[in-house]
Amino acid sequence: MLKIIFLIVLVIAILASVVLIVKTKNSNSPSSFNTKANSKNIISKLSVSGLQIVNEEGKAVRLRGVNFEDPFVLEKEVDLKGVVNNHFSKVDTDFERVKAMGANVVRITVYPGYYFLVGGDKYLVTYLDPMINLAEQNGLYVIISYHVIGQPGGWYESDSDLTMLHNYPAKVHYTDSDMAVAFWNKVSDRYGQKKHVLFEIYNEPTGKMDPTDDAYNWAALRPFEELLIATVRQHSNNIILGSGPKYTSDLSEVPTNPYSDANLVYVAHIYPNTIPKGEDQIAGWDKRFGFLTKTYPVIISEWGFHNGTKDPTVNGTVEGFAQPFLDYLDQKNLPWVAYVYHPPDDEPPMLESDWTTLNEFGQFVKKRLEIGSTN
Repeated sequence: MLKIIFLIVLVIAILASVVLIVKTKNSNSPSSFNTKANSKNIISKLSVSGLQIVNEEGKAVRLRGVNFEDPFVLEKEVDLKGVVNNHFSKVDTDFERVKAMGANVVRITVYPGYYFLVGGDKYLVTYLDPMINLAEQNGLYVIISYHVIGQPGGWYESDSDLTMLHNYPAKVHYTDSDMAVAFWNKVSDRYGQKKHVLFEIYNEPTGKMDPTDDAYNWAALRPFEELLIATVRQHSNNIILGSGPKYTSDLSEVPTNPYSDANLVYVAHIYPNTIPKGEDQIAGWDKRFGFLTKTYPVIISEWGFHNGTKDPTVNGTVEGFAQPFLDYLDQKNLPWVAYVYHPPDDEPPMLESDWTTLNEFGQFVKKRLEIGSTN
């Protein structure tokens, strides 16, 4: 009898040890952040009402925040000394920091090259789930961006294939129609019932690396995005963000043939040299997206600047671009998401190479966020 009792106690002790080991292992995993929702950060679901984004109580919500880098990149990217930084394991501090700055939204970029390289389900469980949960924990809305640049099945921007994550080769910005539908089937099904999630279905459509190119114009783009809209709507009625041609910098043709979805916000991406030199900035903004705000809701889900950079698209100053642009958005009460919070390879970054210190762009964003949110 004593032997039986001893064996029972021994088995219980072994099982308890196994459970403890598993819990310890999971707690150290990058995908196991403390993501228990804070009762003080309860999020109200958003929808489109007329020209505004509103919450469940019908109150207008002006989204303002920052873009975060693809979480796979945050984990695998090397720093300037060639050492793997694994900032992904520390990204919870970034959510807390931008929330404290006054943000109420983050936009998370998902490069199709890395999503399909890792494998859809594995990528979502390992990388996107923690980001979605951390946003909820901090009372932040989150925009998931299918971060392609180019034309489905055709030209795509390949710069990052050479400059990012040499040990993980992928066509970072490439997609075709089947890939995009597969992505949104899985992602909208997984997150489509979460109140704080919005879907930006196609980051920057363009025919080639030329903002004036009309090879992939509104007439060609619209049917493809309607396909993606229909895909998301099989799983979710959350807000969709719909883009336009020329790196989603031109919404001028929307009034002639708008998207059919009623719970959709039109997207514009604007940088210092989106408006060609010699053209009046305000007139250029009016022409490309400002005029549309009289009839449809609009969000600027990317904007930014980097004074002195070699990248001509984003090279600009506070006085020459950022200040007048944010004043313009304030006058129209438009939502915005600054691009991009994390260094070091993407332009324009808000942090210095130490991944902590806010640079000129970051300081400007912080000051504008501190003005206050209408949320």
